Amino acid sequence: MDEVWRKLAEPFPPGEVQWRVEALSRDKKRALVVPYVDARTVLDRLDKVVGPEGWHDAYEVLSDAERQVKDERGERRERLCEVKCRLTVLGVTKEDVGEGDSLKAAFSDALKRAAVKFGVGRYLYRLEKQWVDYDPEKGRFTPPTLPEAEPEAETEEEKPEAHRLIDQLLERLKEKGLGKEAARIVTKYGGYGKTPEETRKLYGELRSLLKG
Repeated sequence: MDEVWRKLAEPFPPGEVQWRVEALSRDKKRALVVPYVDARTVLDRLDKVVGPEGWHDAYEVLSDAERQVKDERGERRERLCEVKCRLTVLGVTKEDVGEGDSLKAAFSDALKRAAVKFGVGRYLYRLEKQWVDYDPEKGRFTPPTLPEAEPEAETEEEKPEAHRLIDQLLERLKEKGLGKEAARIVTKYGGYGKTPEETRKLYGELRSLLKG
């Protein structure tokens, strides 16, 4: 499973990272921006690493109400939604609560927060917030530039032969619609197996599943 968690936690390509304004300077000409990724990017990462059948999510609406707020714009009513996401990846479940001014926003926030507990996008929280020039009339700013994501430490050629054979089996099982069953077997052995003997047993069970 260490390989799975490592791939889930890998940095995203800079083009997939977006920025949002967290605060403005007094003259409204500078903005403090923070990085984030949208929910679709998180879904793509989950699908890529464990396959669509290797994870599932469930949600619970905790609140959907309006409240009276008072700020520099005066008194107004504001909608606040809270949603709990229970995210399961290869049999491991974690949950968190998201919020937003609509149910859609709260669902997305909850998914992203739960995924962070699996390492997805967690590195973004360690990036420094940045001040950038801001156009108050257009509400626009130039996003900061992030360095390209570092390549994976282990290439396909560097993997042990047994691991490559298991990966090939998993691809064939996914093509046959047996990805979910294969994921259960992989989870049982904690990835490729902790010992050569476990790796051989894992390979044997996957072969048996493929043969039916």
